[in-house]
Amino acid sequence: MTKRNVVIALMGALAMVATGCSKECETAADCSDKGSAGAGKQWTCSANACVASDVTTPPTETPDAGTGTPDAGTGTPDAGSGDAGTPPPAGDMTIAEDGDCSTTASCMAGLYCEAQKCKPLHLVVTERVGSGGSTTDRAVVVYYKTPGAGTATPPSAATTLSQDTSGTSRFPRWNREGTAVAFENTGADSTVALWSRPVPFGTASQTQLTTAAAAGTSEFRYMEWAPSKNIAWAKTAGGSTTGISYIEGTGGTVQAATANGVFPSWAGDGNSFAYSANGQGLKNRSFTTGADGVITGPSATAEQPMHNQKNDVLIYLDAKGETENIGGTTYLTGLYSFAPGGTEKKLVGARTESTEAAGEVKSFIANHTFSPTGTHLAYVRVYYYKPTVGSVVLCNGSNCGGRQGNVVFVHTIDDTGTAGAEIEFANEATLPSFSPDGYFLAYVSGSRLQVQKLNPAGTDAATLKDGAPLSHTWGTLQTNRGDDHRPRWQPR
Repeated sequence: MTKRNVVIALMGALAMVATGCSKECETAADCSDKGSAGAGKQWTCSANACVASDVTTPPTETPDAGTGTPDAGTGTPDAGSGDAGTPPPAGDMTIAEDGDCSTTASCMAGLYCEAQKCKPLHLVVTERVGSGGSTTDRAVVVYYKTPGAGTATPPSAATTLSQDTSGTSRFPRWNREGTAVAFENTGADSTVALWSRPVPFGTASQTQLTTAAAAGTSEFRYMEWAPSKNIAWAKTAGGSTTGISYIEGTGGTVQAATANGVFPSWAGDGNSFAYSANGQGLKNRSFTTGADGVITGPSATAEQPMHNQKNDVLIYLDAKGETENIGGTTYLTGLYSFAPGGTEKKLVGARTESTEAAGEVKSFIANHTFSPTGTHLAYVRVYYYKPTVGSVVLCNGSNCGGRQGNVVFVHTIDDTGTAGAEIEFANEATLPSFSPDGYFLAYVSGSRLQVQKLNPAGTDAATLKDGAPLSHTWGTLQTNRGDDHRPRWQPR
C-alpha cells in the first residue's frame, strides 16, 4: 500500500459503494470544496457527512506566502479570454477557429481539427451529480469554450460519455490521438468495467475493453492512457491498491506490468512509465526492454512521479517521513525534479511555515502537473494552521489571515529540471491541468471547472494570465480522488 492515500485538501480517497453512490466525506479534508463553514467554524466529517464545528481561533495575521491574487472562481469571463486567434511563437498553427483544416497541427492554440474544421479543444472530467450524502459520478466531455469564432463564453452543458443511463462513470482518459476517451463504468447490476468511446460521438457506440473482475481489480485507479497505445492503472483488491496492469486501447487481454506500485506516468514516447513503490521510491518499467528497476537518485520515500513528456525530466513528491494529523495522517510533501541520467535532485516547491505566538501556519505540496510543452509546471500548495493548543485545521479563508487552504502555483522549468520563481496563480483552487499547446490552464475552484488563457512568456500572475477565466457553471466537479479527477485536455 502506497503513501498515495495521504489525506490532503480535496484529495480524500472516498470509498465507493457498489451502487456507485459516494459518501460525502471520510475526513475533514474531503469537505474543503464546500467553502467557508462560517465565523469560528470549521468543516469536520461526522458519520460520513460534512458538519460545521467550532474551531480553535487562529492568529489574525500571517505573512502572505504569495501575491494575493483574488479567488479565480469569481471572475467574469473577459470577451477576449477564449480567443484562440493569437498565433504561437513557432509551428504551423495558423488556422483560426472554424477555418478549414486537414490536421490539428495547422489549427491555432486551443483548437483541434474536427470534421475538417478547427474547433475548440475538449476537456473530460468527472461530474458529481446530487447533493449531501447521496451523490453519483458521471464522466463527461465538454468544449473548453462555446464553439464559434469570436465567442468567449463557457458552454452551458457537458455531455455524458457513457451510454449506460442507469449506471455511474468516472476517471475519463484520452487516447494519444485525441479521438477517444476511456472511462470506468459501474452498471445497475454493479458490474464495473472499462469502456472506450469515440469523440465526437457521431454514430459510433462505446466499446467495452475489459471488466474489473477480468482485470483482477475492483476499480481502475490512477489510470493513464495518452501518450501510450496502452491504458495502465493500479489494481485494487481487499482494500489495498498496488501493482500496475495494462491493456491495449483497442482491447484485448489484461497484462501485469508490475507486481507492486501505483501512479504510472508515461514517458513521452509511450513505451515506458515511471511509478512509485512503497519503500522503494521511484521505479521505471520499460516496454521496450522489459526492465523494471529503481530510478537511482530520488530517495526511497519519493512518490507520485510525473513525466515531462518533452524531455522526460521527472517531478515528484517527497515528505521524507514528515507527517501531520490533519483529520488523519497527512504526508507533508515537497516537490522535487530529477533529470534522466542525472544524479542531482532539485527542490522545486518547498514546504513553508510561519510561526506566531498562537501557533503556526504551514503548507505542503500536492496535485503537481507538467505542461505538455515542457516549459511550465503547476501544483497546489495546501495551507493549514497548527495552534499551540488544539487540533490542526486546514486554512479556509476565514482563518490564517485570510489565506485559503488550496492555492494553485505555476513555475517555469528548464531541461535540467531547474524551476523559475513561484507564481501564485489562483486561490481556493485545485487540480491544475495545462492544455496540450500550453496556452490554457484548467483547474477546479468552488467545485466548478475554470479555464484560464495564458501568456506563456509571462513572468508574474498579471502577465501570465491573458484575460479573466472562463467559469463553467453547468455542473459540480468531483475532486475527492485527487489526481484521478484532474481535468484532462484533448491531446493535439
